[in-house]
Amino acid sequence: MHLMLDKPFVHLDEFSVKLLLKGITREKQHLPQQALAITVDMLLDINRVINHDDPKQCTIWCLFLFAFFLMARKSNLVPDSKMSFDIDKQLTRNKVILEGNIAIVIFNWSKTIQMGNRILKIPLIENTSSALCPLRAYRNMCKLIPAAGDSPAFLFPSKHKLVPVTYTDFQRYIKEFISKIGRNPRLFSTHSFRRGGATFAFESKVPAELIQVHGDWASDAYKLYLQFSLSEKVSV
Repeated sequence: MHLMLDKPFVHLDEFSVKLLLKGITREKQHLPQQALAITVDMLLDINRVINHDDPKQCTIWCLFLFAFFLMARKSNLVPDSKMSFDIDKQLTRNKVILEGNIAIVIFNWSKTIQMGNRILKIPLIENTSSALCPLRAYRNMCKLIPAAGDSPAFLFPSKHKLVPVTYTDFQRYIKEFISKIGRNPRLFSTHSFRRGGATFAFESKVPAELIQVHGDWASDAYKLYLQFSLSEKVSV
């Protein structure tokens, strides 16, 4: 049985396809909503409402500081669910190595390290004069919630056992504390820490290539994360 077509099949060349897609893009314009950057002042405000004696809150506080100062991706810090924790992908206690006033944080996997071709080692420096010292927060967390070396770095106590902090927990707590300091929680997400850390480093005159290495960007795409104030734009 032969199927007869009234009209011949039309082949769209590459130029026609590109022209079509360009037209669709113009008609269906969309501006992506990018989460705002967390700032140092906001972290200081959050520190004032955190209960540092509460195991859950001290864990979240440590997670906030690690996410900010490491400029880390959430996938390297917490799993999507309690059951999906991957010891090779998410941070564990034994991958935070304390040496005096420095902590070396080790990532064996990331978005840019898929085949185990390198190991990312990022230092965190103790700053005893700052309320935002990540090492103090980490030591306090480990004191309140001790765990084995191969355990997830960030854990919550739950019914006489410890469970991994998940992405949902991370997202819920950032919005909760953003709300507590009088900001709009809808404008911030877990990604705000990575963006905020990069912006803070740039404002602190850290060389661009070091920001790129520290945040594990494969290119200078990190520049898209930078957030500038109107006064900084005026200074140009």
